[in-house]
Amino acid sequence: MVDGLDADTYDALVTAAETYRAALVVRLAGEAGLRTEEITRVAPRHLREAESVAGARLLAVPAGDDGSAEGESPPSDDEPVDRETVVPASLAADLDRYATSEGLDEDDPYVDVSPRRVQMIVSETAARAAGLTDAALDERVTPSSLRKTFARRQLVDRGVDPRAVRDAGGWESLGTLDPYLDPLDGEALAAAIAGDEGTADPSAERVTRTVLPGFEALAEPGSAAPAAAVAAGLIEADRWAEAWVVRRAVGGGRADVTDAAGVDRETLADRGVAAGGPWLDVITDGAPATTDGRQETDGRPAVAVPVASEGVVHGALCAVAADGDPVGEPERRALTALGGCLGRAITAERWRELLHSDAVTEVEFHTTDERAFLARASERLGCRIELASTVDVDDDVSRAYLSVDGARPQDVAAVVESAPGVSDFRVIETGEDGCSASVRLADGSLVRALIDHGATVRDASAADGRVRVVADFPEGTNVRPVADGLRDRFADVRLASKESVARSPRTESSLRDGVADRFTDRQWAALSAAYHGGYFDWPRGSTAEEVADAMDVSSPTFHNHLRKAQRALLDGVFEDNADRPIREGDERATPPGG
Repeated sequence: MVDGLDADTYDALVTAAETYRAALVVRLAGEAGLRTEEITRVAPRHLREAESVAGARLLAVPAGDDGSAEGESPPSDDEPVDRETVVPASLAADLDRYATSEGLDEDDPYVDVSPRRVQMIVSETAARAAGLTDAALDERVTPSSLRKTFARRQLVDRGVDPRAVRDAGGWESLGTLDPYLDPLDGEALAAAIAGDEGTADPSAERVTRTVLPGFEALAEPGSAAPAAAVAAGLIEADRWAEAWVVRRAVGGGRADVTDAAGVDRETLADRGVAAGGPWLDVITDGAPATTDGRQETDGRPAVAVPVASEGVVHGALCAVAADGDPVGEPERRALTALGGCLGRAITAERWRELLHSDAVTEVEFHTTDERAFLARASERLGCRIELASTVDVDDDVSRAYLSVDGARPQDVAAVVESAPGVSDFRVIETGEDGCSASVRLADGSLVRALIDHGATVRDASAADGRVRVVADFPEGTNVRPVADGLRDRFADVRLASKESVARSPRTESSLRDGVADRFTDRQWAALSAAYHGGYFDWPRGSTAEEVADAMDVSSPTFHNHLRKAQRALLDGVFEDNADRPIREGDERATPPGG
């Protein structure tokens, strides 16, 4: 018998992945059979449509002996490819969505970290899952365990041709299989794994037909809000009679239906959806739930999954079956992935609204909770600390760049050593009575939590043990659920003020008008880390290698993102230069022969 995780345990592991990338890491190993180092090499250019089976997607796995640097993709011309494997439709849609949201080029790896970090992501996700579920989950789960899960699902659960499983996963043999069986090419794999409906688990095969429309609706550009688009997409399949999205109402005891398809809100209200149901537990616990039939679902089986992004739960996505068939585990896993995509789309929509709005909702939060590092440090040192910037390093890890006034670097370092979730203190520049420095935050922060809710943080500082954060939300945002979510992490967070203000003509985005859309998240992170790390100062406060190390990426990867970010910035400055009138003293070059 092939070892691996059973369906419930694997589902718990996928559900526990708090970030888009962590979920991809788990699924690339568990559903595509990739090895640890292979996960770091695959890029958008490696994913293609199968010609022999409609809707099947093949993923080419680059060979690892081509001499390319760790974390970098090899050239696309004559690239050595080890094999091709079949990617489930839901995972393929998630990869497409991730590449779009992150602004990945065709050559950029989906998971641009070291193999060691891939192992840590799986281990951290397993530990989180073990604490969130009753499933018998060993915290020592590895990518190798997930590859065995892939093999078990194909061989035992689906009865796939062992030759196809062997070649899809890149094994020389499986158990007692003859290692000299003729290899199968990518098209044959697609026919064996994606095209053999007769031996497949009916519930698993149903996923492609019933959940994929939701992913497609989310990825389709248009005017519809993402939640409404997903709900409408789901009911296009005969499997779902209704789909709706709920969020917790102010006060926490009820739910508000924000979007619905296949049923109107009045009918849902009459059934008592707002008064209670498993969706409220989903919003609170962040774990999916199924039901065989309730009054709120008109007696039909249903599933509710969290609509979440970066640990922020926006609400719950609910799908009600059109018949009496219970919701299977593959459907629940696929809908959970869809809920994660929807959560990220909602956060991105809030950022777009904030970028283009003429007015914003300005909020100010205060906290003295010692779990907030700025509060802890300013109280113990009697100093003032200003947060210059935060840069995402990996999943729920950030690097914070600080300006400290009234404390010596060695004293700040001592507080860092005793603070949970804070590490890697680095001095950038020392002053007469303070310093500029950076720290690694592994447990998140009040600032990061607000950014994950779709806010733009304009000011963050701490003095005498009290943190003050000023942030902007899109006009009309209901701030109360945001405040409730912050209190789950920092118990004494207080909403000090809230007002609608006109956007200042000199905001951070004014310089970046016309340029912001050119940056990917990675390019912006590299540019921000370099700027706040003193890389552009003279003499330099940090070398490129030091900034790259602080961001947990290789030096070539950092230089790649930084150079692209600089080019995008300079394009915004110079591309319209021809429209400027020439003034006296202008040294613009005259074309040859001019």
